Amino acid sequence: MKNLIFTIVFFGGLLLCTAQKDTIYVTNSNQYHSYMDDYFKRVTFKIGGGVMLPQGKLKNYFGVSPLIQLSLDFPVTNKKSLELALQFVVPDQKQSFKYVRALDTIQAKAAFMFNPMLKFKKNLSQNVNSQLHVSFGIGASIIKTDARNPFYTGDNDTEEKYEVITAFLMSPTLDYVKKFRNNEELTFSLGLNYAPYKIEGAVQENVGSVYITPKILYSF
Repeated sequence: MKNLIFTIVFFGGLLLCTAQKDTIYVTNSNQYHSYMDDYFKRVTFKIGGGVMLPQGKLKNYFGVSPLIQLSLDFPVTNKKSLELALQFVVPDQKQSFKYVRALDTIQAKAAFMFNPMLKFKKNLSQNVNSQLHVSFGIGASIIKTDARNPFYTGDNDTEEKYEVITAFLMSPTLDYVKKFRNNEELTFSLGLNYAPYKIEGAVQENVGSVYITPKILYSF
C-alpha cells in the first residue's frame, strides 16, 4: 500500500513540474479555460483486456490468467506523454506459497492482483493512420491473498482483512496504435512486468518475478 501511495504522489509531482515548465500566459479567464478544454480533449482514456503469461519460476505457481487494464494518457509534448495505468488480474494459481508472519508460517494463495503504475511514453513513429509507442512503467504489484489477517478487528479502516503482498513493479511496453475516425483508437500492446515477490517478512521463497502481458486496448 505504501508503494501505491508513492506512485500516486510521484505522478502528481510530475504533472506539477510539467505544468510549471509549460507556463500558460493568458489575458483573461476565458482564454485559460479554452486552453484547458483543448488540453483535456487530448487526454486519452483506454480500456481493454489481455492475459498474464508467467515466465521462469513464476510458471510453477501461476497459470495463464485474465487481465483487464484501464489507463489515462496525458500528453506532455507532441511525442511524449505520461500514462496512469491500472491492471487487474484474477490469477490462476497452481500451488500455494509459504507466507511467513510474526506468529506463524502458512500456505497462501493469491485471490486478486492489482498493478497501479505510471508510464513514461514516447512516440517512435507515426503516420496518418497509426503510431508506434515505447514506454517504461514504474509502480507496485499488490496481491491480495486468501489468508486471513490474525490481527484484523474491523475497527480500523486501514486494516486489511486478508494478508497482502506488495512488491515494486517495473514494466517496459511496446504499443502499436491504429487510428480511426472520431478519435477512436485500437492499441495492440506487449508488456513485460517485473515484480520481485520474494519479500522479507512475507514470501521468503523465490516464486519468480517476470510475466508477459499481451493486451488489446480501445479508446474513444
